Amino acid sequence: MRRAILVAFAAACSARPTARPAAPPPPPPAVQVRPAAVGPSIYELPIAMADSKGATISLGVNAGHPTLISMFYGSCVAACPALIGAIGHILDQLPPASRDDVRVLLVSFDPARDTPARLAELVRSHRLDARWTLAAPSELDARTLAAVLGIRYRVVADGEFFHTSAIVTLDRDGREIARMEGLGDPGALIAALGD
Repeated sequence: MRRAILVAFAAACSARPTARPAAPPPPPPAVQVRPAAVGPSIYELPIAMADSKGATISLGVNAGHPTLISMFYGSCVAACPALIGAIGHILDQLPPASRDDVRVLLVSFDPARDTPARLAELVRSHRLDARWTLAAPSELDARTLAAVLGIRYRVVADGEFFHTSAIVTLDRDGREIARMEGLGDPGALIAALGD
């Protein structure tokens, strides 16, 4: 009898599907993008700038378009040309419809040397198209914008600048939706702009 019970139990167990351990939760996505922008618009800052055509513009020059914004200085020979190249690479990776809609605003923290003529020369030498705006505010406004964007800089002995780099993605209303510190992985920016 005991043997019959064991055989019946073994048969019942073999008929049941094997229980699998619960699968671990999927890893979080590699790209972290804010689902919706919150907070004030950067366009609310009352900053006037001179662009490469000599026109006076505001930070909201690209309102209505997703915008990549960063800071630079025109006489930089290393980090700033690399920054321009990185932004161009980001634009190249976007789907065509997004690529045509995105704008770029590069703001100088060297207004004494980055005159409209110098900015126009940079536009030509880097072959930047109409999506790009290069501009220079006053020194005080450059410091204000740098603080808002989380970019640190200081003048060094030879008149050049020591600075950090960041590229910030703004939504159509000027609110931050993604950022890239330094010249790292642009995945978050591309994801934010490709939506």
